[in-house]
Amino acid sequence: MTVIISFAVLGFLLLCSFLFIGFWDFTAEAEESVAADAVKQMVKLEGLAFPGTVVFADDSDYRLLLTRPELRGTARKLRRSRRELSLAWIAMLRTDLKSLYRFRRFLVEHGASAGLGEELKIAGAFLLTFLLLEWGELVVRIAGPYAMRSMGRRVRAVVDLMSYAPALALSRIPRSSWPELQQSWAGGRA
Repeated sequence: MTVIISFAVLGFLLLCSFLFIGFWDFTAEAEESVAADAVKQMVKLEGLAFPGTVVFADDSDYRLLLTRPELRGTARKLRRSRRELSLAWIAMLRTDLKSLYRFRRFLVEHGASAGLGEELKIAGAFLLTFLLLEWGELVVRIAGPYAMRSMGRRVRAVVDLMSYAPALALSRIPRSSWPELQQSWAGGRA
């Protein structure tokens, strides 16, 4: 019973996270999509660039293997490997999220203007997105990789949406400074 209540509370928190992030649309505030593209070039985002998320969340081959009694062991191995892939992908998204937050802080330190209210909203959005990733990891650990089938696209979309927070900061810096910022960021990260 406590597990059901815990899942209900976590589900409610997840819903609140999506609503908070959805109502404050960074894409509408970022003046140009050029800044969003520049952020994706400056910051290495491996989790967002990973193309195979649809494949390891699809359970059709797993179900097919389960129909044959002699292949059930193979089905269990497939499920375990897909679980590990899902967890690795969530870890990559978590790393992407941390990189985006650090890059935004880097931009603010290098001249991008930001008010206290905006800083608090963005910190809250990053925190909620981080909690969403933790929730996704918990779901995969408890319910398996195929539970992420519909949630995986949403999790990826929310992390992608967070890339607009540094794009908003970058759009406030003159474009002529962008190459210097990119070199400084790459030099500090190496």
